[in-house]
Amino acid sequence: MMGGVALQIDFFAWLQGIPSWLYGVIQWLFGIVSAIFYWVWGVFTWIWAALFDPANFFFLFKAVLFPGLIFIVLTLIYSVWWTRKLWGRIQDRRGPFHLGKYGGLQLFADAIKLVAKETIIPDRAKRWMYRLLPSLLLVIVLLPFAFIPWDPIWYIADLSVSLVLIFAFLTAVPVIALLSGWISGSKYTLIGGFRAANNQFASEIPMIISTIGPAMLAGSLSVMGIAQAQANVWYIFLLPINVATFLVAAIASVGTFPFDAPVADSEVIFGWRTEFSGIYFTMTYFAEFAEQMLYSALIVTLFLGGFQGPDFLPGSVIFIIKFLVVFFFFVVVTSSFHRLRQDQIVYLCWKYLLPLSILNVVVVMLAIANFPWLAGLLALGGG
Repeated sequence: MMGGVALQIDFFAWLQGIPSWLYGVIQWLFGIVSAIFYWVWGVFTWIWAALFDPANFFFLFKAVLFPGLIFIVLTLIYSVWWTRKLWGRIQDRRGPFHLGKYGGLQLFADAIKLVAKETIIPDRAKRWMYRLLPSLLLVIVLLPFAFIPWDPIWYIADLSVSLVLIFAFLTAVPVIALLSGWISGSKYTLIGGFRAANNQFASEIPMIISTIGPAMLAGSLSVMGIAQAQANVWYIFLLPINVATFLVAAIASVGTFPFDAPVADSEVIFGWRTEFSGIYFTMTYFAEFAEQMLYSALIVTLFLGGFQGPDFLPGSVIFIIKFLVVFFFFVVVTSSFHRLRQDQIVYLCWKYLLPLSILNVVVVMLAIANFPWLAGLLALGGG
């Protein structure tokens, strides 16, 4: 060709290179297939190890079944049923009785009804927070159950500072109540939110101080360690005033009768929960009962020896019996007294509960410092 270069292809050389090229393509495809295979195999072996390795399987069983999420949710549902039955008996009524034996399935029907209801979000509400806060509240209240020692074996987690972590989680509850009242866009919910935050800020300080006594006697901030330290003597016999201050402060923190000013229906409709409906109301309602259950379990652990009891009963059975007794006192108090005003709640918490809880701490410090035999007794109990 004029002015150009003629390109010649050696057809036979090109033909001889085809096998090498095909071999390279096959190797490339094999590399991709083997990478996918080993990735799938790695995922499979990880799942197998997570589910069927004895240690991991046991942990997952405890976290999900007992004493994990399913057990807590079922206990929560039946705690509502038991509360309603006890309220009925105390107030000369029958309580739920239509569905199931003694109305035992009534709460499942109520839950289905509430979940199936239409969710109505007010125009002035902050929509994404309106959807987020109820579920966040329930999760925050349920998480501390991971540290409750139902049994020497049946517990989910035991940390050296689990008592501190429990109250660290619960500190977020008044903030969520206040935010829920604000984001709903109603003056009634805002007033109820401020009341709920006021209740909880006033009651949580004496309640937390009431836990210092058991922690000092046990020499541990682990909830499991405090329960194990009561093998010889339960702290309710050493710290009876602590039990009373903790119980009253816990009821005030939850916001049930007689401390139900945040949701007083005759004053602020239903307080910070007024605008919640359907599934969102259900989650806030369950969070309230879950908080009562948590405080009842803490009283059992901190003052009633936890799972310590007769040797012929499993530790979990002993714990559940004590838990039902304490929860019964919760219900009796919440169904037997008239509502206190908001200023009376703060007055009670700050003028009476706070000094009494601090006095208990001082008494425990003096007792440990001046009565060595008490320290020896408690050391034997912890061993």
